[in-house]
Amino acid sequence: MNDQSISAYIISVVIALIFLLIAAIISNLIQYEGGSHPKDKGKRKMWFWIFAILTPLVILLYGFLIVRTDINVPSLRDKYTIALSIGTGVSILVYVLLGFILSKIFKNGKIGNWF
Repeated sequence: MNDQSISAYIISVVIALIFLLIAAIISNLIQYEGGSHPKDKGKRKMWFWIFAILTPLVILLYGFLIVRTDINVPSLRDKYTIALSIGTGVSILVYVLLGFILSKIFKNGKIGNWF
């Protein structure tokens, strides 16, 4: 395993954690709504899933457009592409799994509306 492959895994997980943090911040910024049909829970859930979709997109765009173009050796570029693909899959799992765990830990809070 080369340095580029390791960086692909690290970048993928870090981006997933950053987007999870942003989703949590946005969820906490959305005010509680009163009335018989409040829409605040749906807004929090929507933002969580928007960032769930953006996470792999940003990882792949960053990896292919910025990092991969700087790798000149074809075999290393192929290894990086495989590592980036695996890292992207892992990041989706990390994002959703940690989001689920956080929503269960803070089930009475605003983050508890994610699932």
